[in-house]
Amino acid sequence: MNGLNAAKDIGLSWIRPPESEIAFPDIKKPLPIGFFSIDGDRMFEPSDAQLKYYKSPGPETFPLDLNAGLNQVIHKPESARNELLDHLLRFLYDHQQRIFVNSPAPEFVSYRGLLRLLMCTPYEHRNDWCIHVTRFKNTIYLVERETEQKRYERSQESQFVKNCCSWGFKFEQYCLSDSPFQEPDTSSPVNESEEFSLVFHTRLAGMNLLYGAEMDGIISEQPVQLIYDKPVIENLKFVELKTRQGHSKERHRINFLKFKSRNWWCQSFLVGIEDLYVGIRNDKGFVRSLEHVETRSLPKNGAQNHWSPSVCANFLSQFLCRLKALTANLNCPYTVYEFYFNSRTGQINYVCLPGKTEHSFLPDWFVESISRLHKNTPR
Repeated sequence: MNGLNAAKDIGLSWIRPPESEIAFPDIKKPLPIGFFSIDGDRMFEPSDAQLKYYKSPGPETFPLDLNAGLNQVIHKPESARNELLDHLLRFLYDHQQRIFVNSPAPEFVSYRGLLRLLMCTPYEHRNDWCIHVTRFKNTIYLVERETEQKRYERSQESQFVKNCCSWGFKFEQYCLSDSPFQEPDTSSPVNESEEFSLVFHTRLAGMNLLYGAEMDGIISEQPVQLIYDKPVIENLKFVELKTRQGHSKERHRINFLKFKSRNWWCQSFLVGIEDLYVGIRNDKGFVRSLEHVETRSLPKNGAQNHWSPSVCANFLSQFLCRLKALTANLNCPYTVYEFYFNSRTGQINYVCLPGKTEHSFLPDWFVESISRLHKNTPR
C-alpha cells in the first residue's frame, strides 16, 4: 500500500458472502459496441484481423497433443504488463464522439478481467489484489496492478504451471481457424500476443459500464467482415475455449466446483457467452475428449454449495457504487485511488495518491483528447 496518508477501510456493508440469500441486482444484457485486434507484436489494429472461427476438432484428431511446438511458442513479452488500459483507450479515442457525446458516457471503464476479479472477491481467500482508480470528466477508469505476492509467485512458477498456460493457447489453435472454410493451422508457432477483443456496454444497478474483453472465436458457416467505424456485431455467436484436468480424483472435482466454475461463469456472464467448449486433458498435456458446457449450468451440479452468482454480481455492484461515492469530488486525470484487498483478513483499504505520479496511468494523448472533446461539446 503506497501513499503518505494512512490507509482507510473502504466501508462496504459486506465483503464476505452474507448469511442470507440476496436478490440478483438489476443488470442489462451486455451489448457489444465495438472491437479491435492486437497483432503478434502487441500493436493495436483497428480491424477484425484477429477474429477467429470455431471449428470442432474431428474424432480422428484426438488425442490433441498440447506439447506440439511448445519450444517454438512466441510468448507474450514482459512489456505487455505495462500496457494497462492503453489499447482500450485507443478504441475510446477513435470512437469518442459516439461513446462520450452521442450516448450516455460510461461511468466506469475497465477490462473484463478486473470485473471478474471483483465478482470473485467474496470467495477469495488466497490471492490479494490491487486496483488503481482515476476519475476524470465523470468517468472512472480502473486498472489492476500486480501485487508483491503475485510478483513473487510468478518468479517461483514451476515449468508445469508455465506449460499449463501455454497448453491453453495451443488448445485454442486446435479449435480456431482464420476462415470457416479452412481447418485450423496447427503447424505454425503459437503467438500468445495475438488477440481479438470486443468492447461491451451494460448497465448494472443503474450504472453505465464499458469494458474490453478478449474473445476466442465465433460460430459461423460464412465469413464475417466487420467494419471498425460502424460495427454490427450484436448477432454474432461467440464461444469460450477452456481446458481442465480430468476429474480422476475427488479433489479435482471439488476444486472445479469451488474455483474454476465460478471464474468461468463470471467471465462468460460478463460478455453474454452461452457456450464453452472444454478440452479434458491429463497431466501430460493430452486432450482426450471435448466437453460442451452451457454457461447457465456452471452454478449448478454441486457448485451452488460453494458460490452464488447473486453474491458475485451484488459485490461488483456495491463496490462500484462505493467507488462513485468515494471519488465524487475528483476530476483529475492523474490522481489515483489505490484499493488493496487482503485475502486473509477479507479487508479492502484504500489511499489517495494525488497529482501526477508514477502511479498515474491515463496517457497525456488521451487526457488532451477528452479535454478537447468536453471543451467543444455544448452542455
